[in-house]
Amino acid sequence: MNPSTTARAALLATVCMLAAGCRALPGTLLVAGREPPDAADTASARRASLVPRTLPVEVRFVRHDPHDPDFAAALWDHVDEQALDPGLRRRLQANGLRAGVVTGRLPADVATRLEPQAAVDPSTPEDVGLHRVLRLLPGKRAEVVSTAGIAELVLMEHGAEGVRGATYRDATALVTLRAWPDADGHVRVHLVPEVKHGAVQRSWVGEEGMFRLETGQARRDFDDLGITARLPSGGLLVVGVADSEGASVGDVLLRDPSPTAGARLLLVQPLATSADPLFAASDSDGPAGGDR
Repeated sequence: MNPSTTARAALLATVCMLAAGCRALPGTLLVAGREPPDAADTASARRASLVPRTLPVEVRFVRHDPHDPDFAAALWDHVDEQALDPGLRRRLQANGLRAGVVTGRLPADVATRLEPQAAVDPSTPEDVGLHRVLRLLPGKRAEVVSTAGIAELVLMEHGAEGVRGATYRDATALVTLRAWPDADGHVRVHLVPEVKHGAVQRSWVGEEGMFRLETGQARRDFDDLGITARLPSGGLLVVGVADSEGASVGDVLLRDPSPTAGARLLLVQPLATSADPLFAASDSDGPAGGDR
């Protein structure tokens, strides 16, 4: 084949490939009808494969005697209450609550008493022996009921403007829980006490820039008592009642209605490490502190 014939053949092959939608890149093998993978698309696919679809979080209530000095001392000596903001700790204390995180090993006798317990009444799923594993979508709200079916609930709230009381009928005490993947494998959880009360009604609720029609009871949430904690896999967020007894948020949430029944601890524990936020979707971002 002479040089002119070779040049014409090469030109013809190039024209055919360009007509088929190919483009030549340095060091890239041309294949008719197929383009080389884009680096941004590859990174996006990698992020999608690494972002967790759900975050497994264990939630359980454990009954205990708040007047048992040995257990209380052994437990709270290993709970880091300083991990929470000082202002939040004061608000929690004023409203009958205390909280902190555990990231190390607990003494064997304390750890044993924090294990899940059998429910007093198996027919009541939201009993004090509650032990559930929630699979939370990042930033999405989940409800954990503490006490349901309270005909008349008297509640005293200590806030910046002083003490105010309210009576709620047909009430349910609960906490709302959200979680986000955080840096270096931690999970950020945000917990807010809440009371649902009154007759079931329909209302429009704004969420994520949209309104939806929701059927349910009226809600009284205590945002100023919201607790945010960064927890490693296996770490614990511990919430308990303060020493004083009364009609406080802590009493309503974690003290059994019967005077002789004692109180409960609320334990929240991530069960898996999260994705590094370097690979997390931007809509997974949550509050850096106590904001919802």
